[in-house]
Amino acid sequence: MLGHLTVLCGAWIGFAAVPLAQEGSGVSGAAVVAARQASLDMSSIIFRAMGDAMKAGREAKSQGYPAAALAKWARALPRMFPSGTGKGETSTNSQALSAIWEDGVGFGRAAADYADAAARLAALAAANDTAGFTRQLGEVDHACSSCHARYKEGAQGPPK
Repeated sequence: MLGHLTVLCGAWIGFAAVPLAQEGSGVSGAAVVAARQASLDMSSIIFRAMGDAMKAGREAKSQGYPAAALAKWARALPRMFPSGTGKGETSTNSQALSAIWEDGVGFGRAAADYADAAARLAALAAANDTAGFTRQLGEVDHACSSCHARYKEGAQGPPK
């Protein structure tokens, strides 16, 4: 299981380094959407694996690497939504609502809330605060679902 998470984390961080769709960059909007979706799916997988580890009685410090990777992704996430990558704007199906670009301040605040929640999760893992880490998983989930409720078409989870 840990080997699979290591591979997923490495791929996930690699996606976060993908340059965004910009004129002359050679990266299409469809490629950005695909990278964004894959990264969000991997963050969901890692989040669930951390929850499973806590349910299995593991210590928070055992989740230090995935929590740090999630925090790193949370800081990169807003850059994965350049203009032209919303629903109906590329050949790739996107669930990103136009509200992301119409309400940039609100989206930025929601993304910052997620990044702060993920950073606190990583800090609790580093401190081996298992009770705090377990509670913070709920805060991270709340930050995700709050953003998805306003800026994503459909329920939280993978695209249908």
